[in-house]
Amino acid sequence: MRVLVCPHQLGMGGSQLNAIEMASAIRKYGHDPVVYSAPGVLTEILRDTDLEWVQAPAPDAPALAWSRGLAQTARDLRADLLHVYEWRPSLQAAFSSVRRLPTLMSVMAMDVPPFLPTHLPLVVGTPELQRRMLAQGRHAHLVEPPVDLGLHQSTGAAATAAARERWGIPDGALVISAVTMLTTALEKLQGVLEAIRVADRMAATRPVRLLIAGDGEGSEAVQRRAAAVNAHHGWTVVQPVGFQLDTSSVYQAADIVLGMGSSALKGMAHGKPLVVHGEAGFWKTMDEDSAPEFLDAGWYGRGGAGIGDLARSLEHLAADPAVRRRLGAYGQRLVTGRYGLDTAAEQLASIYVDTALERVDRSTMVRSLARSAAGSARYFTSMRFGSVVAREQWAREGAIA
Repeated sequence: MRVLVCPHQLGMGGSQLNAIEMASAIRKYGHDPVVYSAPGVLTEILRDTDLEWVQAPAPDAPALAWSRGLAQTARDLRADLLHVYEWRPSLQAAFSSVRRLPTLMSVMAMDVPPFLPTHLPLVVGTPELQRRMLAQGRHAHLVEPPVDLGLHQSTGAAATAAARERWGIPDGALVISAVTMLTTALEKLQGVLEAIRVADRMAATRPVRLLIAGDGEGSEAVQRRAAAVNAHHGWTVVQPVGFQLDTSSVYQAADIVLGMGSSALKGMAHGKPLVVHGEAGFWKTMDEDSAPEFLDAGWYGRGGAGIGDLARSLEHLAADPAVRRRLGAYGQRLVTGRYGLDTAAEQLASIYVDTALERVDRSTMVRSLARSAAGSARYFTSMRFGSVVAREQWAREGAIA
């Protein structure tokens, strides 16, 4: 099938990388994907895959430019199926002139915005979220976030030494790595700032290097805080390295990885022990006891003691290399056995066939779109005129602006 794949953008992020990697991998199952998206920092990765790419306006461009371009591209390519990622492209596709084209939505956030059309099939990334969507009457498939094991996999002590040399990390330093967007969405920035505070404390008693890869609106705050901590100690404790197109060396250099979602999985793929970050002070070490909740609900969480939990997790892991090795090997086995890119691509190939064969009657579609229009209107009104609390509530429901 000719599949038009629409990531919501080509900026750095797990969903966008997932869209590109899955589009590339799906070709071995006989599908012919074409990517429709505005350019961004991931354009280089997209070009390296040799996927056909149609450049789109930004999804929030005025005058429905994105939707009109989508319709024209679908006609020109004679697309058989549309695969849209995240809520904004999903809405625009549902209300555009391609609404009769078989369409699959993927939402890789930790929740699904309630205003998304209910008549379109949906892909989510955790078993717990799939169960909730099925209970709401949605047609929900499960494809867990895939990891390219050819790129993200531990290659031994020599590779770790080379990665540390690249980043100028001295022998004997305990390296804590975080690959994340420096944004307030899902409290990622807050988590990085908490990690800087803990690294500052730990540096009083041992050589520590907190290696931070990523950018966003919080970059300046992170740079300022890192400079202050480093000046206080007289050596580099916190090392922000900005956006990295290839993050493998950041993971490989680590003794411990901090992260959520696909970043957490990539850290484990490299054989590193993981402390999972979430919202409202959530930090928890991935181990044999906590793994079942993460496998079911996703590599994320809500609620905790914040910096206290993070400090206890890092101190415990820092003090015991044997525990780090055991948990690193355990996490690597989980990722290798469950989250490989080939496994996910095979699942998606089957979902594409089901989606193409599915038919929705007109009355069901009309009711779904009417409900979606009313809900999305409330969302956009809140974004423009609502309180900070209202906007935060929408973000918790997956409608991250």
